Amino acid sequence: MTRTHHPLSGPESSVLLDPPRPVPGWAQRLPHWPYLQNVDAALAGRGLAPGIVRAYYTGAGPGGRMRLTLTWDASRVVGPAGIRFHWDDERGWAYAHCPTNPRIPARIRPILPLGRVFADPEDVAGTAEAIVRAGRMPGGEFGAEWDRTAEIRAAITSF
Repeated sequence: MTRTHHPLSGPESSVLLDPPRPVPGWAQRLPHWPYLQNVDAALAGRGLAPGIVRAYYTGAGPGGRMRLTLTWDASRVVGPAGIRFHWDDERGWAYAHCPTNPRIPARIRPILPLGRVFADPEDVAGTAEAIVRAGRMPGGEFGAEWDRTAEIRAAITSF
């Protein structure tokens, strides 16, 4: 695994995966990489390392979206199926139970308590802990936005 320090990145994590891409370090050059690093560090701090971490970009030009996917397989969660968290720079966080039959599409649901596109990484980790370890959505609403949102949005705009 290759690690590249991004100028906007936060603390390094011991569990962050570098998904294979045609160009080594491709994911680290994405403008939302620092957000993923901080979410990953918050998850690692709670002992909630996902088995699969993906950072990617879909589309071209102004309509493209920055995306993240965090997946915990069935061996890491309460319940019969794994959990997948989805994030994009327009809608924020959502999750789905990974069906045991791959022919059944997963039903993606918004994570309403987070309330922000760039939810605070600790709030994301707390929500993940409730869903992954207890099988339930946490009560209440977090609503705190990450303190580095403005610089990441600017990086996304200039990408």
